[in-house]
Amino acid sequence: MKKFYTLAIGVCSLALSNAQVSDLGSYVQVTDVSNTGVAVGNVDGGAFFMWSEANSGKIIGDNPNGISGNATITADGSVISMSIPNPAKNNVEEAVLYTVANEGVQFLGGLGASSGGSSTSSWGMSSDGKNVVGLGWSSAASAQGFLWKEGVGIVGLGSTVTNRSSRANDVNGDGSVVVGWQDSTNGIRQGAIWRNGVQELLKDNNGNILGAAASVSADGKTVVGVVNTTGEGYIWNETDGTIFLSSDNPDFITSMSIISDDGKVALGLSFDPMESILLGEGFIWTKEGGKINLNEYVASLGYDDLDIVFSVPTGISPDGKYIGGIGANFEEMDAKGFLIKLPGAGLASHEVIATDKMSIYPNPVKDVVTIKTSDKIESAEVYSATGQLAFASKNIVNNKIDLSKLSKGIYIIKVKTAKGIQATKLIKD
Repeated sequence: MKKFYTLAIGVCSLALSNAQVSDLGSYVQVTDVSNTGVAVGNVDGGAFFMWSEANSGKIIGDNPNGISGNATITADGSVISMSIPNPAKNNVEEAVLYTVANEGVQFLGGLGASSGGSSTSSWGMSSDGKNVVGLGWSSAASAQGFLWKEGVGIVGLGSTVTNRSSRANDVNGDGSVVVGWQDSTNGIRQGAIWRNGVQELLKDNNGNILGAAASVSADGKTVVGVVNTTGEGYIWNETDGTIFLSSDNPDFITSMSIISDDGKVALGLSFDPMESILLGEGFIWTKEGGKINLNEYVASLGYDDLDIVFSVPTGISPDGKYIGGIGANFEEMDAKGFLIKLPGAGLASHEVIATDKMSIYPNPVKDVVTIKTSDKIESAEVYSATGQLAFASKNIVNNKIDLSKLSKGIYIIKVKTAKGIQATKLIKD
């Protein structure tokens, strides 16, 4: 088993050094990223890994029966939380802290029971590594969320519904606010928030109970998740109320997956529940710009998407500068882990505004390409696959530009109008 996953993660070594978008390999899912660009996650649900531009990919823990929970990493990239078998407890799976520098492992303990070979599983961690949350078994048939605090140890958060379970998915900066879900009497997962260990259900502006909470900001005031009854993603703020996000596709449901520490950048995905989640679309949300398709945002930056559809973004660095997840490469017919390094100047997603969809033709193009948009074009730029500016003009006549001097290859064309910026892939023949 270890050899198989070592080979799978070895694909990570093919990622381009200093690239804005990196391909981390087949069936690799990024679940968290440090502010230093170290990504962690799992490979095909069987092993945990860490990856960086400098050191490529490395397996850091696995389980022959399949892993539980998520891998998360501190802001400085020094400590990782995950769940692996504990040799001292008959290899029952347990939440741990893994120190990157010396590969040391600290098992965090349990709540007195196990089920299916698992005692506790880690699902979230504060950015300083001093608080870990997840799911623990208090009996073979009953699970509950837990909070582990440095210097205190592990404490069960309980369940407010008899004979039903709860789970903690994330924790704020100082460990005072934990979010996750609480099973209802009929088994539906309700959004839950624990403030200093006391649970209450998350509710929208009209008092309706929200669905499972996935992530919380560092100050504990903003929470993201999904509404079970309507299939909408939500962004809940204790002062501003609740924002709901959905897809233009009526067959898609929408779910939020994670939020940055400052609560200003969040990731989510929309997909058809009757199809593979990889056939959906991922998006980025900011307080300034709202919801934007992640591929369109990446294209607007002039980045090469490496033929990956960023359909399932599930990891973000605390400062919001790195994004990771798993997507689909239809050229290779493969699932691909990805990491996106955003501009050092910060997010500019407010520049990319939903407007009439731009298209270009012909594509591939030999000489002149026509830009089809109902908005007046202010400028056009063409970037190479490596992000270099290859063409720029502020004088676009009849929506046509002459690209005859460009070499053959794949480019990104970025068009600015009065309503914002749109971008798409262009092939020069």
